[in-house]
Amino acid sequence: MGKLGIKIVFISLTCFFSCKSSSEDFIDKKTMAIVFADLKTAEAKVSRLNLSGVDSSRVAFKYLEKQIYKKHKIDSVLYLKSFDFYAKDKKQLLSIYVQAEKIIEKNKNKNTTY
Repeated sequence: MGKLGIKIVFISLTCFFSCKSSSEDFIDKKTMAIVFADLKTAEAKVSRLNLSGVDSSRVAFKYLEKQIYKKHKIDSVLYLKSFDFYAKDKKQLLSIYVQAEKIIEKNKNKNTTY
């Protein structure tokens, strides 16, 4: 998974040390998979832009990330809390990843032109 994997590890460690999750305040598994898929797709779009610097890429991804959160009516805090909640159970997190990959594949088949 590359860069996304590193980001996810960083986010989960940050959340692990700074957030306490309750089962009442998290994104459901289906939405979490969709958000993962959208984030991974956004990361791929930014990498295809061949921007001149890391800072430019970071800014572009942050913009897309904010748009994704807005689209799903969540914020980064809720996303991090939810990620932390699911990261505590590797099977749940893996099932979310699998669903996200299916969503990405389905979207690739729909969008044959970029």
